[in-house]
Amino acid sequence: MKSNKKELLSKIDYAILKATTTAEEVLKGADATREYGFATLCVFPKFIKVARTLLPQEKVCTVVGFPLSPSPLEVKLAELYRCCEDGAGEIDVVVDLGAVKSGDWESVERELKELREAAPDRVLKLIIECCYLSDEEKRTVCMLAAENGWDFVKTSTGYGTYGATPCDVELLSECTGGLLKVKAAGGIKSLEQVEKFLKAGADRIGTSSAIEIAKELLFSR
Repeated sequence: MKSNKKELLSKIDYAILKATTTAEEVLKGADATREYGFATLCVFPKFIKVARTLLPQEKVCTVVGFPLSPSPLEVKLAELYRCCEDGAGEIDVVVDLGAVKSGDWESVERELKELREAAPDRVLKLIIECCYLSDEEKRTVCMLAAENGWDFVKTSTGYGTYGATPCDVELLSECTGGLLKVKAAGGIKSLEQVEKFLKAGADRIGTSSAIEIAKELLFSR
């Protein structure tokens, strides 16, 4: 595999987050993650241990408060602790959208601070669900995430009214000023889209179509 192709694949989180996901699908996803060199395999918390039978901690990603983030902070913390105990190296957490939309920035910041402190040695990505936020809200959330030591800001869960857009990726990349990495996710199904989002400033791509994209990259050029 040429180095530039390998580098592109290493920026992909292979997401297996369907309501009907099975352990067998997770194991197949873990095999694919090893075969193609994806950054991580992203699975529901109940499948972390399944993924860990084939992948090291740093290759296993999971989600907290997903996809709607309706849970109180105490529940999110309990989820986060369990995910860490089970062996996830990266954790994508949905921001408290209700608090953001109501302008309760004190609650948002408290949650970000406590979650970060609860998992100091893990890669934390904050899903801000861009489809529901104004540009100013996006900027404020990014600022708070950066100030509280988060690693990434992520565009979408894939369950909102729309997924990642190049404009949102450019905005997040610009407003974080390099303090946070940017993950584009939601509706990304082709190599052309991946390349477009990377050009817009994304550092990581989340997609359930990772295998199809890898095959397109490796066998069509």
